[in-house]
Amino acid sequence: MNYENFETPIGKIILIGDKNGISQLLVDNKSKEILISNDWVKSENQFAEAKAQLLEYFQGKRTRFDLKLNPKGTDFQKKVWTELSKIPYGELKSYKDIAMATGNPKAARAIGMANNKNPIPIIVPCHRVIGANKKLVGYAYGLELKKRLLNLELINHTFEILKAHYGKLNWWPADSDFEMMVGAILTQNTNWKNVEKALSNFNGNLSPEYIEDVAPDELAEIIRPSGYHNQKALKLKSLTKWFKKYDYNISEAKKQDADLLREELLNINGIGGETADSILVYALEKPFFVIDAYTRRIFHRVGIEVPDKYEDYRLLMEDAIPKNTKVYNLNHALVVEHAKAFCQKKPLCDNCPLQVICSKRI
Repeated sequence: MNYENFETPIGKIILIGDKNGISQLLVDNKSKEILISNDWVKSENQFAEAKAQLLEYFQGKRTRFDLKLNPKGTDFQKKVWTELSKIPYGELKSYKDIAMATGNPKAARAIGMANNKNPIPIIVPCHRVIGANKKLVGYAYGLELKKRLLNLELINHTFEILKAHYGKLNWWPADSDFEMMVGAILTQNTNWKNVEKALSNFNGNLSPEYIEDVAPDELAEIIRPSGYHNQKALKLKSLTKWFKKYDYNISEAKKQDADLLREELLNINGIGGETADSILVYALEKPFFVIDAYTRRIFHRVGIEVPDKYEDYRLLMEDAIPKNTKVYNLNHALVVEHAKAFCQKKPLCDNCPLQVICSKRI
């Protein structure tokens, strides 16, 4: 038997197999002791395609594997593992579902044992099997990894469904990068219609120079339709002061390191994570996933355990979706569109494209 190990986002993976295919996949994530057998021979090329496909999977770019497999087990176990491989990406089945599919409706316990003996996890997706009560149950490499794999799949599957339904969308409506940044502040605690009214009140005078020079009370009156206008006027003044560091030149700002820009924005009075990340993605073209109320609502209802803290949720999404400004831009646009069309506070579930995967946690 040959083997190869390589690093992945979930820890080191070890593949073992021969000319007949992959026989084992081990995950060295410190959840269990992994021992390299003296009978295995280190290979550099045999698993190149498997390695590539696994890395694509972890990047959210692959939804199925096309690999030659040769798991060792009883005929019953192999039958179960075959059924596991039929579970669609991003979807879940119970042990009872697998028992029915194998023609043994009363064999849920035996199915569970065969599931736990699966020698090629991830590629043969035993992580997609849950208890009859829809709770996560045992996984050889720990429930945290199981949850992480399911989050990865559910998040990407959700966006694929939305993309298929709505197509490619563009969001943030603005005539300039600076107008976009202003809109990101004005949209705090209000809806976009009110932001549009406030922006129109500038009568073509919206520029960093104008906001720098205009009196705070006059600026507050202009943006009154957006609500909290006195506070937002001060925030716009602070934003403009920061932008002046770059001579009001968006190209100069874009040259800066992404993390440095984010730190600078978060240090501006009145700018939190959502506003900063909106500015970073849409104006400064830096890849940070925007978490807003729509994102929280949709993914909670779909079935993700949404973290309370903004940063934790952002990192969860960025762990599932590779850092790419255009992808993050499109995904946020899809979230906004879907929240307006279907996933409102009182959801309109009829004909919703996410019905096939939604847990409907209203």
